[in-house]
Amino acid sequence: MFCPHKNSYLQLVCAMNPRIINKAVDMAMQHKHFDPHTEIPPAQRLESMQPSLYAPHVDITRARLGFGRVGLRLINRDLHSADYLVQLQAIHSILDQVQISENAMFLINLQVVYRLIDLMQNKNPVIREKICLILTSLANFYQGRKQIMSRPKIFENLMWLIMRDRSEIRYAASYTLKTLTRDRCSSAIIIETENIIENLLKMVKNEHVGIAILHLKTLENLIDWDQVPALKANAFQIMLKLLENTDPRVVSGAMDCLTQICKHDIGKKLADIYDLTNLLRPYLGSPAIEVRISAAGLLGYTTLTTRSKWRAKEFCGDLTKRLMLLCTCSNKPVLQLRCMHVLINLCECPDIRHHMKHNWEKKVQAIKIRSHEEWDGTSETTSYGLETGHNYRTMSIEGVETIKNDYGDNAAVVNVHSYLRRLHEMKANLLYAINFKSYKN
Repeated sequence: MFCPHKNSYLQLVCAMNPRIINKAVDMAMQHKHFDPHTEIPPAQRLESMQPSLYAPHVDITRARLGFGRVGLRLINRDLHSADYLVQLQAIHSILDQVQISENAMFLINLQVVYRLIDLMQNKNPVIREKICLILTSLANFYQGRKQIMSRPKIFENLMWLIMRDRSEIRYAASYTLKTLTRDRCSSAIIIETENIIENLLKMVKNEHVGIAILHLKTLENLIDWDQVPALKANAFQIMLKLLENTDPRVVSGAMDCLTQICKHDIGKKLADIYDLTNLLRPYLGSPAIEVRISAAGLLGYTTLTTRSKWRAKEFCGDLTKRLMLLCTCSNKPVLQLRCMHVLINLCECPDIRHHMKHNWEKKVQAIKIRSHEEWDGTSETTSYGLETGHNYRTMSIEGVETIKNDYGDNAAVVNVHSYLRRLHEMKANLLYAINFKSYKN
């Protein structure tokens, strides 16, 4: 019952040998090629290409032929088999098959999500972990996400796993929750779960770094939809404490959460009370690029109030020098855009505007912006190259910030040209703000 070619349990006895169908099609098309799967004997591969780690309890000498959608129906049924071994094999095969989009869509149509949710509290930790991994893959499809969101019970199950289970399962469950919150419509439903913000804030303080980073991303997505529950749970003070963490990924995640909180009027007032504008100055010179990007993005919201502008005037020279250094010496358009946005906010203060015109106007005019050929749409130099940039075939790249549209039907598609055009417009707006004269003058 095992196919060594695909490392899966989807083997059935077919009425017709599938190789005959393949040969008939090749003969009709007059197409000759060698395929180790259709030739006899079937195992005509190099030994190194065979799977080195088979699925558990496998005897490949007893594997039967046949592989198709009939098998998908059977393993979907075997999820609730009375035999523990059959159930484990079915879950292993589904985890393998959901990596193929066609099979994943077929399993979604078979309503495999409902069966998986019922097994989330299984006594076996292997089953719990693999179910979280399967749900993460299915959540990347609109149909799968829609099916998952129709059962609010899943969020209670995920929070139970996140708070009480072993570390491996906590990581898998946290990744599933983060994947679901990437969709704003899903965030609107998830945030209604009782005490979910409070529980995530409780876990992020004392959790492993890898899991805490996932929690911070989840919180960022949820707070982006509604800032009130986070403000009631003292999220601002907790994130402020996380800025003292030694891991730059945690610091960057905390700043991103503070950015979402500062979209609310109360968040802006808290930023003024805790003097966040002055607190963020050292982070603009951090050796970690993600910290500098997040700090500049947070400053874009903390410098909106009148009080923050008057406070920034006290250390105007140092702050503007740091921001201009990032604009002129950095070739990262993400960082340049955010720093110029902060400078435009500061130029609303007459004293800072006079300082900028007197010291930095020529430097602003000399800011160099990369062309679309020089930039692949990410904030870091990656090995993916054209896959993420010029051809606009994007994928989820963990650890690398990808420039995306924030709205519209193509929200996850990289649009390098429009982003660079926006950067040129921001530079023109900064020059206009520096040379702005009040009607009184």
